[in-house]
Amino acid sequence: MKKIKGIIEEVYIPTEQNQDIIYSNKIGFKIKTSSGILNIEEEQDENNAKILKGDQVAITKQFISNREFIDIKKLEDDDYE
Repeated sequence: MKKIKGIIEEVYIPTEQNQDIIYSNKIGFKIKTSSGILNIEEEQDENNAKILKGDQVAITKQFISNREFIDIKKLEDDDYE
């Protein structure tokens, strides 16, 4: 398991080819980390829909059964060090 902290640079709605943005159920983030810019796209849910530009986040990457899982969580001000 790998944990990375960063700051949201951009929030966007990814779409498939020729898909109207209104029909997308995904959310994308460009995150500035100490090792560069990280792009994450995932299904939109109640938690990640509250993450905004400028928010501090923790990203957890882990492999389970040879499949990569990425979680993103908004941090409170005192959690970011």
